[in-house]
Order: sequence, then structure tokens, then C-alpha cells
Amino acid sequence: MDSIICIVLGMLFANGIPHFIKGITAERWDVPWKKAASAPTNVLWGTTNWLIVVILDALFKPDINSFDAACFLIGMGITGYYLALHWSEKKNKD
Repeated sequence: MDSIICIVLGMLFANGIPHFIKGITAERWDVPWKKAASAPTNVLWGTTNWLIVVILDALFKPDINSFDAACFLIGMGITGYYLALHWSEKKNKD
């Protein structure tokens, strides 16, 4: 179970990165409920993703070992790959 939690934590952590970066660079970026959301909204959404990671970690307190750390990175990689495909396709359509 800790491995699944670590994968989810990695996915949420990775999802927060582009939202936070776009927000602090004053760029508009899509959030789940709105197309091209404002920069402050994206900072809040990215921070919310990271807050959820902290809360889930505190609730489940997975005993982090090398395998769980690898699962965290796998979760980040899966989400990063999906986001790269998604935004590449969207950019090519524009």
C-alpha cells in the first residue's frame, strides 16, 4: 500500500510544478475547472497539490525506503510524461 501512496504522491507533486511555475511567471495556464486560469489561481492550484501531498504523507506516514522513493519518482515520471504529451498536442493544434 505504501508504494501506491508514494506513486500518487509523486503524481500530485509533479502536477503542482507546472501550475506553480506558470503562476509565478505570470502566465495563464489551464486548471481542471477553467481554461487559461490566471497566474494567482495557478499558484494556488500548484500549492494545493503540494499541500495534499503533505497531508497524505502525514496521514499515511509511509515508511520511506528505496523502493517507495522509486515509486514516488515513477509517479512523477508518469505525470510528467502525460503532461508533456498533452501540452505538446495542444500546442501543435494552436
